[in-house]
Amino acid sequence: MQEEVVMADVNVFPFELINKFHRFKLSALPMPLPESELITLYTIRDANQYDGVENTLISGLAEKLHVSVPTISRCLSRLEEKGLVQKSSQTNDRRNTYGCLTEEGLAIYEESFRTLSSFVERALSRIDGEELNQFFATFDKIYDALAQEYNALGKK
Repeated sequence: MQEEVVMADVNVFPFELINKFHRFKLSALPMPLPESELITLYTIRDANQYDGVENTLISGLAEKLHVSVPTISRCLSRLEEKGLVQKSSQTNDRRNTYGCLTEEGLAIYEESFRTLSSFVERALSRIDGEELNQFFATFDKIYDALAQEYNALGKK
């Protein structure tokens, strides 16, 4: 009988999980940019910091964000107009266009990161540390399992 309850929960779980986290819009926080632009800045910063590159290929950004190249190109154009991103090309091939944060883009990223970090820190301070550790350990396992399934989709 217990297994039936678990199976019923598993059938609802994906939609509940996505719905619960989707409710939290960055726009509800005092952020300087729309959510899609902030996520793009984060992704560029992340690539620069952890991939060890100064400029990030637009096609790589599109892949990391799971959007099309035209979608990320439009977002980067908006960010470039605001002076937050600089696009460059090392060849005449538009497929090899790069994006990097300007000093102002980095400042906006850091401001937004501080705002979001403060919000999350305040929220998580309401939860016992051991419970948080267990949650993140379990969440990492769930994420890894979902990532394996997702990656397997591309191999079929």
